[in-house]
Amino acid sequence: MSAREEFVDYYAILGVPPSADAEEIKKAYRALARKVHPDVMPGAGTSLLFRLVHEAYSVLSDPERREEYDRRWQARWGSQRSFLRLQLLLSRSALPSLSASQILYALLTIEPARPHAIPRLPLHLCLVIDRSNSMRGERLERVKAAALELTGHLGRGDRLAMVAFHNRAEVIWPLSPVGERHRLSMRLEALTAEGGTEIYKGLLLGFQELFRARQAGVHSHLILLTDGRTYGDEDQCRTLADQAREAGIGISAFGIGEDWNDVLLDEIAARSGGISGYIASPEEIRRRFLEHLSLLQDRYAEDVRLVVEPAEGVLVTALYQITPELRVPLREDSGWYLGALHTSRPIQALVEFALPPLEPGFLEVARLRAQARIPGNPPQLDEAELSVQAHVLPDEPLMTSPPEPVLEALSRVVIYRMQEQAWADVQAGRWVEGAQKLREVGTRLLELGVKDLAQEALAVATRLLQGHSVSRSQRLALKYRTRMLMLPPPELGERP
Repeated sequence: MSAREEFVDYYAILGVPPSADAEEIKKAYRALARKVHPDVMPGAGTSLLFRLVHEAYSVLSDPERREEYDRRWQARWGSQRSFLRLQLLLSRSALPSLSASQILYALLTIEPARPHAIPRLPLHLCLVIDRSNSMRGERLERVKAAALELTGHLGRGDRLAMVAFHNRAEVIWPLSPVGERHRLSMRLEALTAEGGTEIYKGLLLGFQELFRARQAGVHSHLILLTDGRTYGDEDQCRTLADQAREAGIGISAFGIGEDWNDVLLDEIAARSGGISGYIASPEEIRRRFLEHLSLLQDRYAEDVRLVVEPAEGVLVTALYQITPELRVPLREDSGWYLGALHTSRPIQALVEFALPPLEPGFLEVARLRAQARIPGNPPQLDEAELSVQAHVLPDEPLMTSPPEPVLEALSRVVIYRMQEQAWADVQAGRWVEGAQKLREVGTRLLELGVKDLAQEALAVATRLLQGHSVSRSQRLALKYRTRMLMLPPPELGERP
Protein backbone atom coordinates (compact mmCIF):
# COMPACT_ATOMS: atom_id res chain seq x y z
CA MET A 1 0.00 0.00 0.00
CA SER A 2 1.18 3.51 -0.64
CA ALA A 3 0.84 6.61 1.44
CA ARG A 4 1.27 8.82 -1.62
CA GLU A 5 -1.37 11.33 -2.51
CA GLU A 6 -3.86 9.52 -4.69
CA PHE A 7 -3.41 10.05 -8.41
CA VAL A 8 -5.83 8.10 -10.58
CA ASP A 9 -4.48 6.55 -13.77
CA TYR A 10 -7.41 7.06 -16.15
CA TYR A 11 -5.65 5.19 -18.93
CA ALA A 12 -5.32 2.09 -16.75
CA ILE A 13 -8.99 2.32 -15.75
CA LEU A 14 -10.13 2.29 -19.39
CA GLY A 15 -7.52 -0.29 -20.33
CA VAL A 16 -5.89 1.81 -23.06
CA PRO A 17 -2.33 3.09 -23.46
CA PRO A 18 -1.53 6.82 -23.12
CA SER A 19 -1.03 6.94 -26.90
CA ALA A 20 -4.67 5.90 -27.58
CA ASP A 21 -6.59 8.17 -29.92
CA ALA A 22 -10.09 9.55 -29.31
CA GLU A 23 -11.81 6.68 -31.11
CA GLU A 24 -9.95 4.03 -29.10
CA ILE A 25 -10.85 5.81 -25.86
CA LYS A 26 -14.52 6.02 -26.83
CA LYS A 27 -14.63 2.36 -27.86
CA ALA A 28 -12.97 1.24 -24.60
CA TYR A 29 -15.33 3.37 -22.53
CA ARG A 30 -18.48 2.07 -24.20
CA ALA A 31 -17.40 -1.57 -23.86
CA LEU A 32 -16.46 -1.16 -20.21
CA ALA A 33 -19.48 0.96 -19.27
CA ARG A 34 -21.84 -1.73 -20.60
CA LYS A 35 -20.18 -4.34 -18.41
CA VAL A 36 -20.06 -2.39 -15.14
CA HIS A 37 -23.22 -0.31 -15.30
CA PRO A 38 -25.11 -0.67 -11.97
CA ASP A 39 -28.21 -1.81 -13.85
CA VAL A 40 -26.22 -4.71 -15.31
CA MET A 41 -24.11 -5.56 -12.27
CA PRO A 42 -25.67 -4.21 -9.07
CA GLY A 43 -23.54 -3.56 -6.00
CA ALA A 44 -21.64 -0.81 -4.25
CA GLY A 45 -18.37 -1.86 -5.85
CA THR A 46 -19.83 -1.70 -9.33
CA SER A 47 -21.27 1.75 -8.71
CA LEU A 48 -17.89 3.07 -7.66
CA LEU A 49 -16.19 1.47 -10.66
CA PHE A 50 -18.79 2.93 -13.01
CA ARG A 51 -18.15 6.39 -11.58
CA LEU A 52 -14.41 5.93 -12.09
CA VAL A 53 -14.93 4.77 -15.68
CA HIS A 54 -17.20 7.73 -16.40
CA GLU A 55 -14.76 10.15 -14.77
CA ALA A 56 -11.86 8.75 -16.81
CA TYR A 57 -13.80 9.11 -20.05
CA SER A 58 -14.94 12.64 -19.17
CA VAL A 59 -11.33 13.75 -18.81
CA LEU A 60 -9.71 11.81 -21.65
CA SER A 61 -12.42 12.60 -24.21
CA ASP A 62 -12.00 16.35 -23.68
CA PRO A 63 -8.88 17.58 -25.56
CA GLU A 64 -8.12 20.42 -23.15
CA ARG A 65 -8.69 18.38 -19.99
CA ARG A 66 -6.71 15.50 -21.43
CA GLU A 67 -3.78 17.80 -22.27
CA GLU A 68 -3.72 19.08 -18.71
CA TYR A 69 -4.10 15.55 -17.33
CA ASP A 70 -1.24 14.28 -19.53
CA ARG A 71 1.06 16.97 -18.13
CA ARG A 72 0.25 15.81 -14.61
CA TRP A 73 0.57 12.15 -15.65
CA GLN A 74 4.00 12.76 -17.17
CA ALA A 75 5.16 14.76 -14.15
CA ARG A 76 4.16 11.97 -11.79
CA TRP A 77 4.73 8.71 -13.64
CA GLY A 78 6.61 9.51 -16.81
CA SER A 79 9.71 11.35 -17.90
CA GLN A 80 9.38 13.82 -20.77
CA ARG A 81 13.13 14.02 -21.27
CA SER A 82 13.69 10.28 -21.31
CA PHE A 83 14.63 8.42 -24.47
CA LEU A 84 12.24 5.67 -23.31
CA ARG A 85 8.46 5.68 -23.17
CA LEU A 86 6.63 3.26 -20.88
CA GLN A 87 3.03 2.18 -21.32
CA LEU A 88 1.11 -0.08 -18.97
CA LEU A 89 -2.01 -2.20 -19.19
CA LEU A 90 -3.41 -4.16 -16.25
CA SER A 91 -5.55 -7.27 -16.37
CA ARG A 92 -7.85 -5.37 -13.96
CA SER A 93 -7.66 -1.71 -12.94
CA ALA A 94 -10.29 -2.23 -10.20
CA LEU A 95 -9.71 -5.07 -7.74
CA PRO A 96 -12.15 -6.76 -5.37
CA SER A 97 -11.60 -6.53 -1.64
CA LEU A 98 -10.77 -10.11 -0.63
CA SER A 99 -9.45 -11.82 2.47
CA ALA A 100 -7.32 -14.12 0.27
CA SER A 101 -4.46 -13.49 -2.14
CA GLN A 102 -5.23 -12.72 -5.79
CA ILE A 103 -3.26 -12.42 -9.03
CA LEU A 104 -2.80 -9.26 -11.10
CA TYR A 105 -1.05 -9.11 -14.48
CA ALA A 106 0.72 -6.01 -15.78
CA LEU A 107 1.74 -5.74 -19.43
CA LEU A 108 4.56 -3.22 -19.78
CA THR A 109 5.58 -1.81 -23.15
CA ILE A 110 8.98 -0.14 -23.51
CA GLU A 111 9.36 1.84 -26.72
CA PRO A 112 11.43 4.70 -28.14
CA ALA A 113 10.25 8.13 -27.01
CA ARG A 114 11.96 9.91 -29.89
CA PRO A 115 13.04 7.42 -32.56
CA HIS A 116 13.91 10.03 -35.16
CA ALA A 117 16.27 11.90 -32.84
CA ILE A 118 18.92 9.16 -32.95
CA PRO A 119 20.78 8.54 -36.23
CA ARG A 120 21.68 4.95 -37.12
CA LEU A 121 25.07 4.10 -35.69
CA PRO A 122 27.78 2.14 -37.51
CA LEU A 123 27.56 -1.61 -37.05
CA HIS A 124 30.47 -3.91 -36.28
CA LEU A 125 29.20 -7.36 -37.22
CA CYS A 126 30.99 -10.69 -36.89
CA LEU A 127 29.70 -13.89 -38.47
CA VAL A 128 30.88 -17.04 -36.67
CA ILE A 129 30.21 -19.98 -38.96
CA ASP A 130 30.35 -23.70 -38.23
CA ARG A 131 32.43 -25.46 -40.90
CA SER A 132 32.46 -28.93 -39.32
CA ASN A 133 31.90 -32.08 -41.38
CA SER A 134 28.12 -31.96 -40.92
CA MET A 135 28.01 -28.60 -42.77
CA ARG A 136 29.39 -30.23 -45.90
CA GLY A 137 27.52 -29.61 -49.15
CA GLU A 138 24.50 -27.35 -49.55
CA ARG A 139 24.56 -25.96 -46.00
CA LEU A 140 28.04 -24.48 -46.27
CA GLU A 141 27.49 -23.30 -49.84
CA ARG A 142 24.32 -21.46 -48.83
CA VAL A 143 26.15 -19.86 -45.89
CA LYS A 144 28.89 -18.61 -48.21
CA ALA A 145 26.37 -17.10 -50.61
CA ALA A 146 24.36 -15.49 -47.82
CA ALA A 147 27.47 -14.03 -46.17
CA LEU A 148 28.59 -12.50 -49.45
CA GLU A 149 25.14 -11.03 -50.13
CA LEU A 150 25.05 -9.61 -46.62
CA THR A 151 27.94 -7.31 -47.48
CA GLY A 152 25.78 -5.53 -50.03
CA HIS A 153 23.34 -4.50 -47.29
CA LEU A 154 25.95 -2.97 -45.00
CA GLY A 155 26.04 0.80 -44.80
CA ARG A 156 28.87 3.27 -44.92
CA GLY A 157 30.81 3.03 -41.71
CA ASP A 158 29.74 -0.58 -41.06
CA ARG A 159 32.40 -3.26 -40.70
CA LEU A 160 32.28 -7.03 -41.08
CA ALA A 161 34.37 -9.86 -39.68
CA MET A 162 34.05 -13.57 -40.38
CA VAL A 163 35.25 -16.49 -38.29
CA ALA A 164 34.97 -20.16 -39.27
CA PHE A 165 35.37 -23.00 -36.78
CA HIS A 166 35.44 -26.75 -36.41
CA ASN A 167 37.99 -28.26 -33.98
CA ARG A 168 39.89 -25.02 -34.47
CA ALA A 169 38.83 -21.49 -35.33
CA GLU A 170 40.28 -19.02 -37.80
CA VAL A 171 39.55 -15.48 -38.93
CA ILE A 172 38.42 -15.67 -42.56
CA TRP A 173 37.93 -11.90 -42.84
CA PRO A 174 39.25 -9.47 -40.20
CA LEU A 175 36.94 -6.71 -39.02
CA SER A 176 37.03 -4.13 -41.79
CA PRO A 177 34.88 -2.39 -44.39
CA VAL A 178 33.92 -4.75 -47.18
CA GLY A 179 34.97 -2.73 -50.19
CA GLU A 180 36.50 -5.51 -52.26
CA ARG A 181 33.83 -8.20 -52.37
CA HIS A 182 35.84 -10.31 -54.82
CA ARG A 183 38.54 -10.81 -52.17
CA LEU A 184 35.97 -11.95 -49.63
CA SER A 185 34.42 -14.18 -52.27
CA MET A 186 37.79 -15.86 -52.84
CA ARG A 187 38.25 -16.39 -49.09
CA LEU A 188 34.80 -17.93 -48.81
CA GLU A 189 35.31 -20.10 -51.86
CA ALA A 190 38.35 -21.70 -50.23
CA LEU A 191 36.32 -22.62 -47.13
CA THR A 192 35.73 -26.38 -46.77
CA ALA A 193 33.94 -28.53 -44.21
CA GLU A 194 35.97 -30.78 -41.94
CA GLY A 195 36.44 -31.87 -38.33
CA GLY A 196 34.15 -31.68 -35.31
CA THR A 197 32.25 -28.87 -33.54
CA GLU A 198 33.79 -26.72 -30.81
CA ILE A 199 31.61 -23.65 -30.50
CA TYR A 200 33.60 -21.90 -27.77
CA LYS A 201 36.68 -21.56 -29.96
CA GLY A 202 34.63 -19.85 -32.68
CA LEU A 203 32.81 -17.59 -30.22
CA LEU A 204 36.03 -16.59 -28.50
CA LEU A 205 37.78 -15.62 -31.72
CA GLY A 206 34.72 -13.68 -32.93
CA PHE A 207 34.42 -11.92 -29.57
CA GLN A 208 38.08 -10.93 -29.71
CA GLU A 209 37.64 -9.44 -33.21
CA LEU A 210 34.84 -7.21 -31.94
CA PHE A 211 36.33 -6.48 -28.51
CA ARG A 212 39.61 -5.10 -29.80
CA ALA A 213 37.72 -2.65 -32.04
CA ARG A 214 35.32 -1.42 -29.35
CA GLN A 215 34.56 2.28 -29.51
CA ALA A 216 31.81 4.67 -28.51
CA GLY A 217 29.01 5.24 -31.00
CA VAL A 218 29.18 1.77 -32.59
CA HIS A 219 26.91 -1.27 -32.34
CA SER A 220 28.83 -4.54 -31.95
CA HIS A 221 27.10 -7.85 -32.59
CA LEU A 222 28.06 -11.46 -33.27
CA ILE A 223 25.93 -13.96 -35.21
CA LEU A 224 26.62 -17.64 -34.56
CA LEU A 225 25.41 -20.33 -36.98
CA THR A 226 25.93 -23.99 -36.15
CA ASP A 227 24.43 -27.38 -36.98
CA GLY A 228 26.17 -29.41 -34.32
CA ARG A 229 26.57 -29.95 -30.60
CA THR A 230 29.62 -28.82 -28.72
CA TYR A 231 30.84 -30.98 -25.83
CA GLY A 232 32.76 -29.99 -22.74
CA ASP A 233 32.88 -26.23 -23.35
CA GLU A 234 29.24 -25.30 -22.63
CA ASP A 235 30.10 -23.44 -19.41
CA GLN A 236 32.83 -21.52 -21.22
CA CYS A 237 30.25 -20.47 -23.83
CA ARG A 238 27.91 -19.21 -21.10
CA THR A 239 30.69 -17.30 -19.37
CA LEU A 240 31.75 -15.72 -22.64
CA ALA A 241 28.15 -14.62 -23.26
CA ASP A 242 28.19 -12.87 -19.86
CA GLN A 243 31.48 -11.19 -20.73
CA ALA A 244 30.07 -10.09 -24.07
CA ARG A 245 27.10 -8.48 -22.35
CA GLU A 246 29.42 -6.55 -20.02
CA ALA A 247 31.45 -5.42 -23.03
CA GLY A 248 28.35 -4.25 -24.92
CA ILE A 249 28.55 -7.02 -27.53
CA GLY A 250 25.37 -8.93 -28.33
CA ILE A 251 25.32 -12.54 -29.54
CA SER A 252 22.54 -14.04 -31.63
CA ALA A 253 22.64 -17.79 -32.16
CA PHE A 254 20.96 -19.84 -34.88
CA GLY A 255 20.83 -23.60 -35.26
CA ILE A 256 20.30 -25.32 -38.60
CA GLY A 257 19.00 -28.85 -38.97
CA GLU A 258 18.31 -31.11 -35.99
CA ASP A 259 21.54 -31.99 -34.20
CA TRP A 260 22.31 -28.87 -32.13
CA ASN A 261 21.81 -27.84 -28.52
CA ASP A 262 18.86 -25.45 -28.50
CA VAL A 263 19.04 -24.94 -24.72
CA LEU A 264 22.66 -23.78 -24.93
CA LEU A 265 22.02 -21.44 -27.87
CA ASP A 266 19.01 -19.95 -26.06
CA GLU A 267 21.19 -19.28 -23.01
CA ILE A 268 23.98 -17.68 -25.02
CA ALA A 269 21.53 -15.30 -26.68
CA ALA A 270 19.57 -14.46 -23.53
CA ARG A 271 22.72 -13.77 -21.50
CA SER A 272 24.21 -11.42 -24.10
CA GLY A 273 21.10 -9.60 -25.29
CA GLY A 274 20.70 -11.30 -28.66
CA ILE A 275 18.06 -13.65 -30.00
CA SER A 276 18.11 -17.35 -30.87
CA GLY A 277 16.37 -19.12 -33.70
CA TYR A 278 15.86 -22.26 -35.73
CA ILE A 279 16.71 -22.59 -39.43
CA ALA A 280 14.94 -25.61 -40.83
CA SER A 281 16.66 -25.83 -44.22
CA PRO A 282 19.64 -24.33 -46.08
CA GLU A 283 17.24 -22.32 -48.26
CA GLU A 284 16.28 -20.23 -45.19
CA ILE A 285 19.83 -19.10 -44.35
CA ARG A 286 19.84 -16.10 -46.68
CA ARG A 287 16.47 -14.79 -45.45
CA ARG A 288 17.36 -15.17 -41.78
CA PHE A 289 20.72 -13.43 -42.20
CA LEU A 290 19.14 -10.47 -43.99
CA GLU A 291 16.21 -10.25 -41.56
CA HIS A 292 18.56 -10.18 -38.63
CA LEU A 293 20.81 -7.57 -40.21
CA SER A 294 17.75 -5.38 -40.76
CA LEU A 295 16.87 -5.77 -37.07
CA LEU A 296 20.42 -4.87 -35.98
CA GLN A 297 20.39 -1.75 -38.14
CA ASP A 298 17.15 -0.74 -36.41
CA ARG A 299 18.64 -0.68 -32.89
CA TYR A 300 17.65 2.18 -30.62
CA ALA A 301 18.93 1.26 -27.14
CA GLU A 302 20.99 -1.49 -25.55
CA ASP A 303 21.23 -3.26 -22.21
CA VAL A 304 17.59 -2.64 -21.34
CA ARG A 305 16.86 -3.69 -17.77
CA LEU A 306 13.62 -3.73 -15.84
CA VAL A 307 13.58 -3.08 -12.11
CA VAL A 308 10.38 -3.97 -10.23
CA GLU A 309 9.86 -2.53 -6.75
CA PRO A 310 6.72 -4.16 -5.31
CA ALA A 311 4.80 -2.55 -2.46
CA GLU A 312 4.79 -4.16 0.97
CA GLY A 313 3.10 -7.56 0.88
CA VAL A 314 3.12 -7.76 -2.93
CA LEU A 315 5.16 -10.51 -4.62
CA VAL A 316 6.44 -10.81 -8.20
CA THR A 317 5.62 -14.45 -8.96
CA ALA A 318 6.58 -14.52 -12.66
CA LEU A 319 7.98 -12.28 -15.37
CA TYR A 320 8.04 -13.05 -19.08
CA GLN A 321 9.51 -11.10 -21.95
CA ILE A 322 6.84 -11.18 -24.68
CA THR A 323 8.60 -9.31 -27.50
CA PRO A 324 10.79 -9.27 -29.52
CA GLU A 325 10.73 -12.97 -28.59
CA LEU A 326 9.00 -14.91 -25.85
CA ARG A 327 11.34 -16.03 -23.08
CA VAL A 328 12.04 -15.89 -19.37
CA PRO A 329 14.61 -13.08 -19.21
CA LEU A 330 17.87 -13.33 -17.31
CA ARG A 331 17.45 -12.31 -13.66
CA GLU A 332 20.12 -10.02 -12.27
CA ASP A 333 20.59 -8.48 -8.83
CA SER A 334 19.20 -5.18 -10.07
CA GLY A 335 16.30 -6.64 -12.05
CA TRP A 336 15.67 -8.45 -15.34
CA TYR A 337 17.88 -8.13 -18.42
CA LEU A 338 15.76 -7.56 -21.54
CA GLY A 339 18.45 -6.98 -24.18
CA ALA A 340 18.18 -4.47 -27.02
CA LEU A 341 15.33 -2.14 -27.96
CA HIS A 342 14.61 -1.56 -31.64
CA THR A 343 12.96 1.43 -33.23
CA SER A 344 10.26 -0.61 -34.95
CA ARG A 345 9.83 -3.33 -32.30
CA PRO A 346 9.01 -2.39 -28.71
CA ILE A 347 9.90 -4.61 -25.78
CA GLN A 348 6.95 -6.04 -23.89
CA ALA A 349 7.12 -7.75 -20.51
CA LEU A 350 4.30 -9.45 -18.64
CA VAL A 351 4.61 -9.27 -14.85
CA GLU A 352 2.56 -11.51 -12.57
CA PHE A 353 1.89 -10.06 -9.11
CA ALA A 354 0.50 -11.96 -6.13
CA LEU A 355 -1.44 -9.46 -4.00
CA PRO A 356 -2.08 -9.82 -0.26
CA PRO A 357 -5.58 -9.54 1.25
CA LEU A 358 -6.88 -6.09 0.34
CA GLU A 359 -9.02 -3.47 1.98
CA PRO A 360 -11.10 -1.02 -0.10
CA GLY A 361 -9.15 2.04 -1.23
CA PHE A 362 -6.27 3.12 -3.44
CA LEU A 363 -3.44 0.64 -4.07
CA GLU A 364 0.00 1.23 -5.50
CA VAL A 365 1.07 -2.28 -6.46
CA ALA A 366 4.64 -1.57 -7.56
CA ARG A 367 6.93 0.87 -9.27
CA LEU A 368 8.55 -0.14 -12.56
CA ARG A 369 11.82 1.36 -13.71
CA ALA A 370 13.31 0.73 -17.15
CA GLN A 371 17.01 1.44 -17.61
CA ALA A 372 18.89 1.46 -20.91
CA ARG A 373 22.09 2.55 -22.59
CA ILE A 374 21.50 4.91 -25.51
CA PRO A 375 24.39 4.47 -27.97
CA GLY A 376 26.27 7.55 -29.01
CA ASN A 377 29.54 9.30 -28.51
CA PRO A 378 29.52 9.25 -25.56
CA PRO A 379 26.74 6.73 -24.77
CA GLN A 380 24.02 7.88 -22.37
CA LEU A 381 22.43 5.99 -19.51
CA ASP A 382 18.68 6.59 -19.49
CA GLU A 383 15.81 5.70 -17.19
CA ALA A 384 12.02 5.93 -17.21
CA GLU A 385 9.64 5.13 -14.36
CA LEU A 386 6.02 4.13 -14.02
CA SER A 387 3.63 3.20 -11.22
CA VAL A 388 1.34 0.16 -11.18
CA GLN A 389 -1.80 1.29 -9.38
CA ALA A 390 -5.41 0.23 -8.99
CA HIS A 391 -8.51 0.80 -6.87
CA VAL A 392 -9.77 -1.82 -4.44
CA LEU A 393 -13.55 -1.97 -4.34
CA PRO A 394 -15.88 -3.59 -1.79
CA ASP A 395 -18.43 -6.38 -2.37
CA GLU A 396 -18.17 -9.19 -4.89
CA PRO A 397 -15.33 -9.54 -7.43
CA LEU A 398 -15.97 -7.63 -10.64
CA MET A 399 -15.88 -9.93 -13.66
CA THR A 400 -14.53 -7.63 -16.37
CA SER A 401 -12.46 -8.94 -19.27
CA PRO A 402 -8.78 -7.96 -19.38
CA PRO A 403 -7.72 -5.67 -22.25
CA GLU A 404 -7.07 -7.51 -25.51
CA PRO A 405 -3.26 -6.98 -25.49
CA VAL A 406 -3.06 -8.52 -22.00
CA LEU A 407 -5.16 -11.50 -23.10
CA GLU A 408 -2.94 -11.95 -26.16
CA ALA A 409 0.22 -11.87 -24.04
CA LEU A 410 -1.25 -14.38 -21.58
CA SER A 411 -2.32 -16.63 -24.47
CA ARG A 412 1.21 -16.61 -25.90
CA VAL A 413 2.71 -17.48 -22.51
CA VAL A 414 0.21 -20.31 -21.93
CA ILE A 415 0.75 -21.78 -25.40
CA TYR A 416 4.52 -21.64 -25.14
CA ARG A 417 4.61 -23.13 -21.64
CA MET A 418 2.15 -25.85 -22.64
CA GLN A 419 4.17 -26.97 -25.63
CA GLU A 420 7.32 -27.05 -23.48
CA GLN A 421 5.51 -29.24 -20.95
CA ALA A 422 4.25 -31.43 -23.78
CA TRP A 423 7.77 -32.18 -25.00
CA ALA A 424 8.92 -32.83 -21.43
CA ASP A 425 6.15 -35.44 -21.18
CA VAL A 426 7.16 -37.01 -24.49
CA GLN A 427 10.83 -37.23 -23.49
CA ALA A 428 9.80 -38.86 -20.21
CA GLY A 429 7.76 -41.49 -22.09
CA ARG A 430 4.36 -39.97 -21.25
CA TRP A 431 3.29 -39.83 -24.89
CA VAL A 432 -0.45 -39.66 -24.27
CA GLU A 433 -0.14 -36.75 -21.81
CA GLY A 434 2.19 -34.94 -24.20
CA ALA A 435 -0.18 -35.49 -27.13
CA GLN A 436 -3.13 -34.15 -25.14
CA LYS A 437 -1.20 -30.97 -24.31
CA LEU A 438 -0.23 -30.51 -27.96
CA ARG A 439 -3.89 -30.90 -28.98
CA GLU A 440 -4.74 -28.15 -26.52
CA VAL A 441 -1.95 -26.03 -28.04
CA GLY A 442 -3.44 -26.60 -31.49
CA THR A 443 -6.93 -25.67 -30.28
CA ARG A 444 -5.68 -22.44 -28.70
CA LEU A 445 -3.73 -21.55 -31.84
CA LEU A 446 -6.87 -22.04 -33.93
CA GLU A 447 -8.71 -19.66 -31.60
CA LEU A 448 -5.98 -17.09 -32.25
CA GLY A 449 -6.28 -17.58 -36.01
CA VAL A 450 -2.79 -19.07 -36.46
CA LYS A 451 -4.06 -21.91 -38.63
CA ASP A 452 -0.84 -23.30 -40.13
CA LEU A 453 0.91 -23.61 -36.78
CA ALA A 454 -2.28 -25.02 -35.21
CA GLN A 455 -2.48 -27.71 -37.88
CA GLU A 456 1.16 -28.58 -37.29
CA ALA A 457 0.59 -28.99 -33.54
CA LEU A 458 -2.53 -31.10 -34.12
CA ALA A 459 -0.73 -33.28 -36.67
CA VAL A 460 2.10 -33.96 -34.22
CA ALA A 461 -0.42 -34.78 -31.48
CA THR A 462 -2.15 -37.27 -33.79
CA ARG A 463 1.16 -38.97 -34.62
CA LEU A 464 1.92 -39.39 -30.92
CA LEU A 465 -1.53 -40.82 -30.17
CA GLN A 466 -1.04 -43.30 -33.03
CA GLY A 467 2.19 -44.48 -31.44
CA HIS A 468 4.54 -42.87 -33.96
CA SER A 469 7.68 -40.98 -33.03
CA VAL A 470 8.10 -37.27 -33.74
CA SER A 471 11.24 -35.88 -35.31
CA ARG A 472 13.42 -33.36 -33.54
CA SER A 473 12.88 -30.94 -36.43
CA GLN A 474 9.13 -30.95 -35.70
CA ARG A 475 9.79 -30.20 -32.03
CA LEU A 476 12.19 -27.37 -32.87
CA ALA A 477 9.78 -25.88 -35.40
CA LEU A 478 6.95 -25.78 -32.85
CA LYS A 479 9.20 -24.38 -30.13
CA TYR A 480 10.61 -21.48 -32.12
CA ARG A 481 7.47 -20.69 -34.08
CA THR A 482 5.41 -20.42 -30.90
CA ARG A 483 8.15 -18.25 -29.41
CA MET A 484 7.85 -15.81 -32.30
CA LEU A 485 4.07 -16.18 -32.43
CA MET A 486 2.21 -13.24 -34.00
CA LEU A 487 5.43 -11.28 -34.53
CA PRO A 488 5.82 -10.21 -38.17
CA PRO A 489 9.33 -10.45 -39.63
CA PRO A 490 11.22 -7.19 -40.12
CA GLU A 491 11.35 -5.72 -43.58
CA LEU A 492 14.60 -6.40 -45.34
CA GLY A 493 16.79 -3.32 -45.32
CA GLU A 494 17.41 -1.46 -48.53
CA ARG A 495 20.91 -1.44 -49.87
CA PRO A 496 22.48 1.94 -48.96
